[in-house]
Amino acid sequence: MSKFSLIILTALLALGSQNLSANNNRAGFDLGVAYDLDEIGITAQFSRYSLFFDGDSAAFDVRVQNFYNDRKTLHFYIDIGAFIIDRGNNNGFVEDSVGIRAPVGMMFGLERNLEAYIQAVPSYDFENDGDFDVNGALGIRYRF
Repeated sequence: MSKFSLIILTALLALGSQNLSANNNRAGFDLGVAYDLDEIGITAQFSRYSLFFDGDSAAFDVRVQNFYNDRKTLHFYIDIGAFIIDRGNNNGFVEDSVGIRAPVGMMFGLERNLEAYIQAVPSYDFENDGDFDVNGALGIRYRF
């Protein structure tokens, strides 16, 4: 199975699981910048779907569960998704990889339409002899 086939299969499975949580009613489109997959890139979020991409990598995640505080200004979340990293011999330190991931994070509002997030990202890499790793990500998004 090719790398892109695995990503598409994971995305289709995630999109097909529409009723994973009753708390996934967040609407709006967010766009911002983030550090994820060992790179700085663009992050976008629509409803419960998140996307990160840069020149060499991409990740797609689906929100599984939200946990809010009383005022809904801070919440924790659990996502599930897939990633692909294709450095194309541009970086001798990071190998190409494709796999699944399960970000667990915290999101909080900075201003009315500005939010920040930080997450721990456990992942399983199918390419590199089944490596399991936990990385981190952080970002900031503006809601349109």
